[in-house]
Amino acid sequence: MKGSTKFCPECGINLNNLSKETSNQNKVEAESANSVFETEEPVIQKTTRDLGTRLEESVERIFKDRGYQTTRGQKIRGQSGQYNEIDVVAKRGSILLAIECKNYTEDRKVGIKEIRDFISKLDDLNINKGLFVTSSDFSSDAAGFANNNPSSKQVDLWNGSEFMEQYKKVMLGRTDSKLSIVENSLQPRGTFDDYSILTLKNKDRIITRRRDLIFHPYFIVEFNLREQFKTPDRQIHTLQNSGSYFVDGLSGEILYRNDDNGNASYDLDSMEKQIVKDLIDLSPTTIEVRHEPNSSVSKLDPSLNKKDIEFRVKTTIVNENTKIIPYEVKVSRERTDVKKFRHSPNINAITTRSRMIYVPKMEIEFESKANDYSRIILPASDVIMKDDIADCRHKLGLEKRHTFAVCEVCGMAKCEKDILVDDKDVCYCKDHAPTELKEAAKGESLADKFKRFRFGK
Repeated sequence: MKGSTKFCPECGINLNNLSKETSNQNKVEAESANSVFETEEPVIQKTTRDLGTRLEESVERIFKDRGYQTTRGQKIRGQSGQYNEIDVVAKRGSILLAIECKNYTEDRKVGIKEIRDFISKLDDLNINKGLFVTSSDFSSDAAGFANNNPSSKQVDLWNGSEFMEQYKKVMLGRTDSKLSIVENSLQPRGTFDDYSILTLKNKDRIITRRRDLIFHPYFIVEFNLREQFKTPDRQIHTLQNSGSYFVDGLSGEILYRNDDNGNASYDLDSMEKQIVKDLIDLSPTTIEVRHEPNSSVSKLDPSLNKKDIEFRVKTTIVNENTKIIPYEVKVSRERTDVKKFRHSPNINAITTRSRMIYVPKMEIEFESKANDYSRIILPASDVIMKDDIADCRHKLGLEKRHTFAVCEVCGMAKCEKDILVDDKDVCYCKDHAPTELKEAAKGESLADKFKRFRFGK
């Protein structure tokens, strides 16, 4: 399937991560899978849009599982009069979500331009919420712009790992309250009910739409490298290193390295940094999952086997331990030249030992009128990574305010300064409050304040 989609739409395996060690076996499997997707024209003639089709199909399937009505490849006329193409449009009740999909290779990240273009589409179509999904990853600039865009559109990002997690949860890992024991997992500190608590004044106006506990596989690969080699001047050198690599079991992405040369993070986002910290600080155990109503539990199997993970780590070790060694060459009796010898370690000189650990992640989705809110927790360390409903979406400068209530009309979560409450304890945002309530909230006018001042000599 060279040049085609990164993920198999049937099983979710990352086809680009199949290692050379198992290439013969995987080649047969890939050829078998390819026969399912035969087309009349060669794959190389397909456009980027065509190559992204199966990613869109997989994303659509995820949102259908969440109760959305979906359509793909919609062309919608915007306020500008121009047509905007949206890869997937998802609608549930009064909630409308536009989804952009980019089926990029691993070495190509989504940049800030793609995010800007997507937000421009949302502005033109007057859609408040969007999701950008890629099979690769996002640049730090792109992620920052999505979270702090000037139009205040809510744009969520799914990289390859997050997409695989959601896809596998739907297609492979769903257990729906049948899973009771998970081995080699970090222990969650709280339960579904603990992390579903809302402190808003009118929390009865909020629906808890779904609560998922997902056990995501990660590998810790310990390695030892020891090798002797000679430079052309016949000097013997010893190359030695040892340590650990932390690898995402779904995407195969290396997150972190800890070895004799020091520590290195590989462009991690805040959640990945916390996951690595949890893997270092916390010990796995066998846990029993307590099931609760309106919840599901999923244990996701890794997309790559242990052999493939270790091969990927070994090739990284070879690249990161390649040395440039200067040596002298005698040109004449009076003169010597200094040359450089490049040595890459022999992959067979590396020994590895790996173990898989499940890291629990809890996702809770709330809904109020036309708004949905996500809360994401890493319960092993009790850290809330995202909480849309906790902070007021209306911001002044860099100030963030804690949410007080949701508007009874539009369902928007607002802070106490942006919520008006009538004598019946009904909450309104300033856009939807009755006129008399707005007038009562204004208080003393600026003219009245000036009347109280006395101006003397």
